[in-house]
Amino acid sequence: MNARSPNWILRNVLCLMLGSTLLPFAMYGQTQKEPNELDRAIARTKSGNVGSRDVEILAKFKATQSIPALEAQFARTTDMNTKMKIADGLVRLGDKDDAYWNFLLQQATLAVNSDLPEPFYDSQGNATGRQLAPDFKAWIQAHQIDASTAIRSALFDLPSRVMLLGETGDARGIPLMRRALQSRNYLMIVWAAKGLALTQDKQSIPLIIAAVQGAPPEYQALIAESLLYFDDVPAQNAADSYMPKDQAKIAREEKTRGRGVFGW
Repeated sequence: MNARSPNWILRNVLCLMLGSTLLPFAMYGQTQKEPNELDRAIARTKSGNVGSRDVEILAKFKATQSIPALEAQFARTTDMNTKMKIADGLVRLGDKDDAYWNFLLQQATLAVNSDLPEPFYDSQGNATGRQLAPDFKAWIQAHQIDASTAIRSALFDLPSRVMLLGETGDARGIPLMRRALQSRNYLMIVWAAKGLALTQDKQSIPLIIAAVQGAPPEYQALIAESLLYFDDVPAQNAADSYMPKDQAKIAREEKTRGRGVFGW
């Protein structure tokens, strides 16, 4: 199977993730322009029709009155993506039932423990261009899984589970996110680094820097951007070392304006 270049893959998979029904829409700068969005999200939640965008709005505005309705929909839904996003929202809203945290942790642990290789990087982290990596081809043949299904898992499904755990900002996720930094799944590393930055776990700064250093060039700036969110000189210096100057400048400006480490 042929594929496009890693740079193209990276740009488009991030667009897919940010625009999917699993992950929140680009919250940064939008909720302030649409104050009625909260009322609409609350109404849809009460009707049992809540979507991922609604969950993100409810979490953003700390709409704790929606917790019972979200709990009810979590119990009803059979769609895994929706279930994970609702659990993410409930944890961020401070739900006292640990079942939602445990669900997110279980799903993220399955992702981190996965032995699915990178589709377009070999075992040494070298890009394979338009060809599937040899160990990825061997894996899908051994598991008798369609290549497109396995690519989606590697580039979307598995990293998303780590992203949703990290997005909660819950310090209980620190040990698993540190493990995820050692993954061969580079998008998983991106989200784990962001999660550690959100929890402000300064002890993880050397681990994030090491992950940046071990990543392919296409991913280094994405991982390093998380370091901008630490009030720490070595972290800031490392970010400047691995991010293009103009990109680091823009990221700092957006951070000052309120953009979060996850981009919303």
